[in-house]
Amino acid sequence: MKRRRWVFGAVVVAGLLAFVAPAVGQGKAESASLGWSRSRGGAELTSYDFGTVDGGASVVKGFRLGNSSLTKSGKLAISVTGSSRFSITSDKCRMKSIGKKLWCWVGVAYRPVGAPASDSATLRATGAHGAIRSLSLCGSNAEPAGHLYFIEPEYGRRGEPGWVDSVPRDGGCVTTLAPKEDTPVALAVDSTHVYWVDVGVVDEFGDGEPDGAVKEVPLGGGPVTTLATLQDAPEAVAVDGTNVYWVNLNGTVNEVPVGGGLVTTLATGQAEPVSVAVDGTHVYWIDYGDDPLSESDGTVNEVPVGGGPVTTLAAGQDRPVSVAVDGTHVYWVNLGKSLESTGTVNEVPAGGGPVITLATGQDRPVSVAVDGTHVYWVNNGIDVQTGTVNKVPLGGGTVTTLASGQDFPEALALDSTHVYWSTFDARLNKVRLDGGQVTRVAYGLGVSLAVGP
Repeated sequence: MKRRRWVFGAVVVAGLLAFVAPAVGQGKAESASLGWSRSRGGAELTSYDFGTVDGGASVVKGFRLGNSSLTKSGKLAISVTGSSRFSITSDKCRMKSIGKKLWCWVGVAYRPVGAPASDSATLRATGAHGAIRSLSLCGSNAEPAGHLYFIEPEYGRRGEPGWVDSVPRDGGCVTTLAPKEDTPVALAVDSTHVYWVDVGVVDEFGDGEPDGAVKEVPLGGGPVTTLATLQDAPEAVAVDGTNVYWVNLNGTVNEVPVGGGLVTTLATGQAEPVSVAVDGTHVYWIDYGDDPLSESDGTVNEVPVGGGPVTTLAAGQDRPVSVAVDGTHVYWVNLGKSLESTGTVNEVPAGGGPVITLATGQDRPVSVAVDGTHVYWVNNGIDVQTGTVNKVPLGGGTVTTLASGQDFPEALALDSTHVYWSTFDARLNKVRLDGGQVTRVAYGLGVSLAVGP
């Protein structure tokens, strides 16, 4: 007997299962099945990026609207909504009805006049019988200041296996780097690739072979490379430019060279490792503990990169769930008792020393990150729109709430100017490190986030 494992950070999985969006035209048997592409026989598109265009220049692209069903579309209406920098230049679909294996063309121009900005719009075809198909468009007249990489899980809005995606940090089109990757649960990024762990199937009674995997794909997309197979429920991943590190829920900490090679097991006999981080010398991980009734059997641990003795940096932790490191200290959050504001944010010197509690009374903290001045975390909350994004100075001080009223925030990432996080209502948001207006970067579920080029 086998079961799908739960994704730890997704504390509201039951609600997510009901969040899957219906397919286009679902519920109307007479509706045509429309789809956009760039050429006859080309892959169907859900988004298209015009790329970076010099200010004042104009780029025109043609999009083919086809019908894969036996039902005719009825007379079509075509529209573009969103940024006024996008416009329809030609419309061969207007008032046309297309049947199976028939198509028509629409031309769209992008002309980014004015100040540098990222733009988005939606190209929509609507048939007389209720068929609708939308295509997300984006473009920019400024080079993107890096990207946000994220995993849309298998129970996400697409209603399909998990996807590995990216989006410019300033907003724009979401690019799929690896589609239908079964059950990806965590990712990490370096200067060239995105790395992720695919949890596979947890073998509850030991009557089957583990099928988890560690994979990579180039930042801009391309062939997916499998770095490690037959992993027993890999849960979290980190990378340092030389090796990829991950933890398996069966109790091991592992590494493999970027690009592939020999897998090395750095630690065994762990109870339930759920988060991992790395600096130049050591790998750090959280062990959630193996007693579901215990409130104090979690640990924070380290092992030298390449292998060596395991050191426990902190013991007696109350459901630790996420770890970060800055080269001098290790930081983590304790979930605390269920449905009570007993979560904590903590630090300990790398190598060992006194544990300092930086924040108490937190409402289910589930993800943590650190920069040169502060520790940042998200509180998942116990009800809709009670989640928060917070920070506290390194070493302790006043806790600052950067965003409140969030709908079960989960994953967290940082760059030099902003904090990014995902929410249950399928939003990837950001706010400046010093606070201010919360901005939506993209629409999509994200069980794991990372920033990169």
